[in-house]
Amino acid sequence: MHPGNIIWGIDNDGDVKQELEAIIDWQTMHEGSPMEDLARFLAYCADGVVRRQSEAIAFDYYIECLTKEFEGDSSKVPYTSEQLKKSYNLYFVSQAFFTIFDFQFFFSALEGKISSPTIKDAYHDYGVLKSLHCIEDADKILQSTEFRHFYDKYG
Repeated sequence: MHPGNIIWGIDNDGDVKQELEAIIDWQTMHEGSPMEDLARFLAYCADGVVRRQSEAIAFDYYIECLTKEFEGDSSKVPYTSEQLKKSYNLYFVSQAFFTIFDFQFFFSALEGKISSPTIKDAYHDYGVLKSLHCIEDADKILQSTEFRHFYDKYG
């Protein structure tokens, strides 16, 4: 899931509302880790501050929600919070590198819609900073003890 899959409402004047109309995501539909979608969503849709705050609570919250779905029987939850975090980190690294290229794709969608150069520059700077935060965090993950072998192998 990423911003290109989110459909926002349009008001009577043709302006985008801050109201979600739909989420459409069929491109890479497959059975896999739910952390793949979370990593993609947070890498593309959240700035560094919001993403990092979300990462601090997401895994325990996900386990809590699954436990509720299993009527409080935590033995039915197929993974631990630590396993979710490891899976998320693996997916996040790949998504972080894509933000460099996709940021320009999403930014180009604003072409012709923003007349103010100052606002246009602000959006551009925001995208660059968001990508930078992703790359910095991916580097930290790859240099961590748990993932150091990937960093050593691929640089």
